[in-house]
Amino acid sequence: AAMVGSGAGGGAMVGASVAEICATTAVPALAMALGSAAVSMAEPSEALQARLQRFSAGLLVGAVVTEIFPILKRQLMPGGDLSWVHMGAAILGFSGALFLMYSIKAMDLDGDSESDSDVPEGECSGPEAGRAGWLNPKGDGDEESSMKLRMWLTRLQAHSAALTRLVQAQDVDREAVDEEVHGIDFLVDSARRLCKGAEPMDRRSASRLRKCVAELIQDVEELKRMDTNEVRQIDRQLRVANSSLLKVHSVAERAVFRRWGPRPSSEPSGQPDHEAGPRKVPVGLIVAVVVDSIIDGMLIGLAGAVSAPSGRLMAAATTFEMGFLGYSFACSILKATRRCTAVGILAVPPVAMLVAAAVACQSVSFMERTPAFSGFIAFAMVALLFLVFQELLVEAHEKEGGEAWHISLWLYAGLLVSIHIDMIF
Repeated sequence: AAMVGSGAGGGAMVGASVAEICATTAVPALAMALGSAAVSMAEPSEALQARLQRFSAGLLVGAVVTEIFPILKRQLMPGGDLSWVHMGAAILGFSGALFLMYSIKAMDLDGDSESDSDVPEGECSGPEAGRAGWLNPKGDGDEESSMKLRMWLTRLQAHSAALTRLVQAQDVDREAVDEEVHGIDFLVDSARRLCKGAEPMDRRSASRLRKCVAELIQDVEELKRMDTNEVRQIDRQLRVANSSLLKVHSVAERAVFRRWGPRPSSEPSGQPDHEAGPRKVPVGLIVAVVVDSIIDGMLIGLAGAVSAPSGRLMAAATTFEMGFLGYSFACSILKATRRCTAVGILAVPPVAMLVAAAVACQSVSFMERTPAFSGFIAFAMVALLFLVFQELLVEAHEKEGGEAWHISLWLYAGLLVSIHIDMIF
């Protein structure tokens, strides 16, 4: 049965039934399934990805402000006075969400190349030794790689000693310190790539790198044509060149799994490389995606059970997110498993999302107006905000052209749409 609650202004709010919640949650779940199925199609442009990321972030922030927080506030102040029991439960939910989300982030699923996440020490998944696994710490691995690693560590020690001398001088030379710091940064990145056996850059990344370098060269040529007396114009152009340089560094430094960063599942031929041998299923990645789907489903179920429009707004806000998550998740899974196994794995997150929404909706009838409900609402709200500020907006900014003002405006467009939807419904 649908739940009936009291609105902020005293009006009645009719919650959705379990069947209605399932139908509502089916929209983002279907978007995720379609995103997974679209892995064989052309990848959307980075500008489009950045726009949708910011638009989705705006929708989610608006949903928190207009729908989720008012529900939590009514729980914390049931009779107009603050309930410390409910507040304590909300603080526990708040802390639990942060602990869970940062724990998932600490699994380093988006920190390094996906190829090394589940490869045992001393083994390689590709046909070439030393390409895709950790260097064997026992010393019986690739001798050439071991010698190269010792060389990097020796150089790192030398540069660190030079940096120490620079900062201990009476007059610290800022430019010299900055030069040494960037040199150490390069050595650390190179040593880490060597330790993890980073795969050679694929053709697609190389093509993008050439494009980014061409943009950087164009920016530098523009600087050469400028009069050195035009300091402001030079500074403005240097900011443009710095942005191009960061893009070059981002492409050259690493290739990572990102929730909103789709990657092709194979080389341009579109066929998975079975000749390289079977690869272990990335269990950590699967757990992270399933947990995220459960949290989204739980939030839709909790919000929709209290107010049906809240559930619909939450479903709309998560649709874009789940679509791109399905795409990037499918890219990673198809690289690591056979297609029949991948289909079963890719079906788990949408199903988990539907089940979580149904269970959360059904549990509201038992938990509403209890401290446990306050804790669940706080948990889901913080997890959602973590997604917005730690993932969506960060990754949107890293996209090519993602910092442009006309792309940033989509964040506020999403917020405006979210507020209008709340006013209409």
